[in-house]
Amino acid sequence: MIYIDKEVDTPLYEQIYRQIQEDIISGNLAPGTLLPGIRTLAKTLGVARNTVDKAYTQLAVEGYICPRKGAGFAVESIRDSKRSGEFQSLSCRVSANPGRKEEQKLPYDFQYGSFPDECFPKSAWKKHLLEVLASPYSSAHMTRYQDKQGNLSLRCELRNYLYRTRGVVCTEAQILIGCGLHYSLDSLCKLFASHKRIAMEEPGYNGAKEVFQNNGFLIRHIPSTEYGLDFSQLKALDVPAVYVTPSHQFPYGTVLPISKRRELLEWAAEEKAYIIEDDYDSEYRYDANPVPSLQSIDGHERVIYIGTFSKSLSPSLRVNYMVLPQPLLPAYHQMFSSYSSPVAWLTQEVLADLLRSGDYTRHVRRMCAAYRKRHDAFVQQVSKQFGSKILLHGQGAGLHFLWEFSEGVRAERLIQIAEKAGVRVYPVTPFWSVSEACPPNLLFAGYSLLNEEQIQEGIRLLRQAWAPVLCNT
Repeated sequence: MIYIDKEVDTPLYEQIYRQIQEDIISGNLAPGTLLPGIRTLAKTLGVARNTVDKAYTQLAVEGYICPRKGAGFAVESIRDSKRSGEFQSLSCRVSANPGRKEEQKLPYDFQYGSFPDECFPKSAWKKHLLEVLASPYSSAHMTRYQDKQGNLSLRCELRNYLYRTRGVVCTEAQILIGCGLHYSLDSLCKLFASHKRIAMEEPGYNGAKEVFQNNGFLIRHIPSTEYGLDFSQLKALDVPAVYVTPSHQFPYGTVLPISKRRELLEWAAEEKAYIIEDDYDSEYRYDANPVPSLQSIDGHERVIYIGTFSKSLSPSLRVNYMVLPQPLLPAYHQMFSSYSSPVAWLTQEVLADLLRSGDYTRHVRRMCAAYRKRHDAFVQQVSKQFGSKILLHGQGAGLHFLWEFSEGVRAERLIQIAEKAGVRVYPVTPFWSVSEACPPNLLFAGYSLLNEEQIQEGIRLLRQAWAPVLCNT
């Protein structure tokens, strides 16, 4: 953006020249970029054409720009190591995500969350997208702000789907469509703002922890081990809500047994507290039928149920849903009365069509079958390559494992060795509130991005790379 100051003594053409020169040196104007035409820029800045022409001529003489036949002037490639280095360094500092280390891409990445391109049902999505666009109903809604809770059509389909697959009992009026777990938890933090206290699992999902911390909540921790959650001290914590992942504890992968589920529900009823149930990957259960949701056995309306399309369709869709108990609805409507849905109407309507047609259920069935094979390949290969040297937590469900090694083995060192071998596995310290409390012999590995052959080869490379360390334990 060029600014002209007619109150200073600097000639107008020189002001234009200096600002364009600075943008070229700093890299804000990349080589090949076409400058605005002389007439256009003169009109924009409110100066004479001769003024712009004189500035462009000076830039061209000095080699910053060059004329292009029929296209005006284009930025030339220049080298000014001192200046460009300064601006490049600044650019890197500004653009880098401070919360995530920039990582080199490795051939075998046991990350968690992203999926291969072929997993998205492109044909079905395209079919329903075109059907929605062709509907006369769409033209009446595409250009309007939507209900803060989301499209009614999607909420109705979700009500039926959740009852059928997770036993969730609710009305469409209780369902809120959101743009991810963080959005939903942030909304709940506003509803519970007068209390500013919450309990959650330790270890637990660090994304949820970050939302609570950002909202100034005091977090109390419920101990979680490979044997499940310990609710013995829950009453003493004095919290109005607790965040849990009962159907597949994150990261251990355990299932909360019915006795502890009832214990938790009784606590909520007695204390008039709420349970936030994050049912983040309920579609992926391989050793038994899906575990009924905690909400499905709640007789006192104390469970806030949260689910997502991120694990079944794509995390980039940014669509999840939350079921609020009836007692919380008046406060929600009062607090968010002027809000609109954060998810595009078109995306919601396509999802509603997918659910209504049965295509979504068929897609989930295919995804579950595909990832069952990957899960089994993972377990079999770990057993083949490592035998009893590794204990896998979280078998039978989900898209990740927690690896436990013998005492004395430090996962941090194994992660470094693995990276040199072209394999990425992950630390578990982010899931503990105090990193020193995290057992040093645990690491985290997901398999949502890899196929069976890649899983097997990646684990084989890990055994090869780790052999010198593990053979001494």
